[in-house]
Amino acid sequence: MAALVALVAVAGVVFTLATDDRDPSIVLAWLFLIVIAPLAGLVAYFFVGRNHRGPTRRRARSGAHDGAATVRYLAMATPATHAFSEAALKELGDSPAGRVATIAASEGGTALLPADSCRLYFAGADKFRDLLSDLADARQYVHLMYLIWEQDELTARVTEILLDRLAAGVSVHILYDWLSSMPYKKAELRRLASAGAVVLPCYRRLPQLNYRNHMKMVIIDGNVVYSGGMNMGQEYIDGGERFATWRDTHYRMTGPVVAPYLDLFASTWAATGGGDELFSGYLEAPSPRLPEEGRPVQVLHSSVSTPTASIRDLFMVALIAARRRVWIQSPYFVPDEPTLTAICVAAASGVDVRLMMTGHPDKKVPFHAAHAYFGQLLASGVRVFLYDAGFLHAKTVTVDDDVAVVGTCNWDIRSLLLHEEVVAVLYDRELVAESAAQYAADLRSCRELTAAELARLSRPRRVRNSLCRLTSRLL
Repeated sequence: MAALVALVAVAGVVFTLATDDRDPSIVLAWLFLIVIAPLAGLVAYFFVGRNHRGPTRRRARSGAHDGAATVRYLAMATPATHAFSEAALKELGDSPAGRVATIAASEGGTALLPADSCRLYFAGADKFRDLLSDLADARQYVHLMYLIWEQDELTARVTEILLDRLAAGVSVHILYDWLSSMPYKKAELRRLASAGAVVLPCYRRLPQLNYRNHMKMVIIDGNVVYSGGMNMGQEYIDGGERFATWRDTHYRMTGPVVAPYLDLFASTWAATGGGDELFSGYLEAPSPRLPEEGRPVQVLHSSVSTPTASIRDLFMVALIAARRRVWIQSPYFVPDEPTLTAICVAAASGVDVRLMMTGHPDKKVPFHAAHAYFGQLLASGVRVFLYDAGFLHAKTVTVDDDVAVVGTCNWDIRSLLLHEEVVAVLYDRELVAESAAQYAADLRSCRELTAAELARLSRPRRVRNSLCRLTSRLL
């Protein structure tokens, strides 16, 4: 009887895979695993293999939310804001930046919204110094969302500030990713909850364990937002015990561009079980402004719950549309086939495509898997750099002199297709130049990988890298 049940289960999974509208290489990899190890394959498929992209209860509960762009951000808009968006898009025209803006908007991103200010951070000490100051000045509410919430020197300071704000009547809402934060103590979070903060873990149920809320976001009083690569922990300032330094990129923005982040936080809050109360009452009243005020920014969100892999598609369009350069920073590089093809075609067409990745990994499997892709990249003309000064955790893309993408999304299959991710697409040339200048500065802490170096790898290491790459297809 047990054998019959197992046979039926295997047959059901095989039929589901055979009729699933996914990359055939992923389907074949799962079929291969289930054929050679049926029990282990079935268990693995249940937890990490099922395809949940498309309509979900999450989207229904959050008002058919398919990204950061919904009509709710219009609550902060004025005629001047609409005029700003239209003028900014018209100025981009059919340039590479215009094509990036078009794909972002068509796949759930916002219009080009004005940021009254935008500061890029390239070191955790600078970001957290300003964040602590802004938290201490909060008057109405603080929303915090992090993949990882540690318990250390930094979080102790944040906790004391939030306790002070709670005592002053400020409301505090905290979201953290349950699995990613599991290794860290929760005494400070429990203390905050006891003082009146509402604290919720994301993706806690068994069927959700393959997905992560990878976003990092702080919103203060509806007029300030922080987002980017840095989680809540001291190691994002000094590298902790594992790394000599920690190189990351984050940003702080103010103005109407904060509104879609509020919408995204509210949607995530509702989907996590916190209710719909954050969808209203948390935006500041629009202030008078001139149509030309602000720096143009688009906000784009993607996850397994969105109908398209919108950030992945934005990266692909950026690669194909670029005329001069695409400079990429990501701690991991495990792309799906469309992304890999786009990056190779862009380089082969003469675009200066560079990939900068950490040379000191925190996770061995994706690091080794990345090396299995490097031969194809180098053969196409992509230049590959490994950051040696410490751990590189920045997630940025600089396109020509016109676009910089900064946010939470890595260039790996999990971020591109599965995780909750959010990016800011910056069209201000000064900010793009600043991003490019930091990339150039980071190159001084890198060594360039060559085809000759790859050719010298031993046979066992090449097999190891190929086996690690094979696991990427099982996502």
